[in-house]
Amino acid sequence: MKIPELLTALNGEKIDSVEKWENIRRKEIMTLFSENVYGVRPVERPDDIAFSVEREENYLGTGITKKTVSITFSGHIIKVYGFQPGSITGKIPSIVYAMHEYEEERCNIVTGLECEFVDIKEIVKRGYGVFIMFTSFVVPDWEAKCEYKAGVYPLYDKERDEKSWATISAWSWGTSRVLDYIETDDELDETKVAVAGHSRGGKTALWAAATDQRFFCAYSNSSGCMGAALLRGKSGEHIKDINITDWFCQKYHSFNDNEDALPVDQHMLIAAQAPRNCYIQSCSLDDWADPKAERLSCRLAGEVYALYGKTSAVLPEEGKVEADTPYHEGTIGYHMRTGEHAITHEDWKHFLNFFDKKLGK
Repeated sequence: MKIPELLTALNGEKIDSVEKWENIRRKEIMTLFSENVYGVRPVERPDDIAFSVEREENYLGTGITKKTVSITFSGHIIKVYGFQPGSITGKIPSIVYAMHEYEEERCNIVTGLECEFVDIKEIVKRGYGVFIMFTSFVVPDWEAKCEYKAGVYPLYDKERDEKSWATISAWSWGTSRVLDYIETDDELDETKVAVAGHSRGGKTALWAAATDQRFFCAYSNSSGCMGAALLRGKSGEHIKDINITDWFCQKYHSFNDNEDALPVDQHMLIAAQAPRNCYIQSCSLDDWADPKAERLSCRLAGEVYALYGKTSAVLPEEGKVEADTPYHEGTIGYHMRTGEHAITHEDWKHFLNFFDKKLGK
């Protein structure tokens, strides 16, 4: 088992400066991830993108302002449900949350505020906006078996091959379209936006922030395999397991039972966030995701953060990491909550504390 080196280019050149990282190695890594894992996007920002907003003040008597945003392009609509303080002074930071279909089915944010996965009231109370994107508006999840014929796929896929974009890449592309909207909203600070998600949404958040460096921070909650967790040597889920979905490009299937041949690993994805902020959450009983492997990625990414003069994750040595203890001193924040695979009020509390810290609140 050999972990791919972060700071050695494909031609063997040693990467010892920010300039070499940004102009050589980072570009190589992003291409390797695109072509072997997440898929190559056929388009970035659509030329005909437009936005419309329905605004509701004092939503349900809570003092919260709700914004239902319609993002339209090429006849397609992505609806986004935004919530922010009713009274604000200056531009506010915000969070884009990629909500996958399992979560959509268990929430009511279209006509209410009932959401066990996003602590809307606490986020707003802390002075942030939160914009929730249903991933089903972008492309359906794998169980819908759309065969790349629904959502945004038919708009841009003239031909598909083994390197064409797949679900995680499309969803992260959708979060960038939400950020496009945020840049037009005079009440929001477009330079202080976090992208967040849980489980497959956490994978989405990390790829979103890697591909779109406008994001100030990524928050990955229990993202595990092909999210935050180092693939090589991890417990639980592996490539063959996760490839029952269509989350990743067809080329990725060639690495089933051949993981050491994959030219990337997830410490590289976290390193692609540098020098920006990143937050990784684990659950103590989530062996499928493997908290130890998630922490290892955080540690290994430190080589790149060091080029920028930044500390990545400040963690005790393995075996001494305490559950329910936030580690917020580095540019990469971390905590491991006691319990199983989930996102809870406690997780949001730790992340918002980290976000506050990085914003100097």
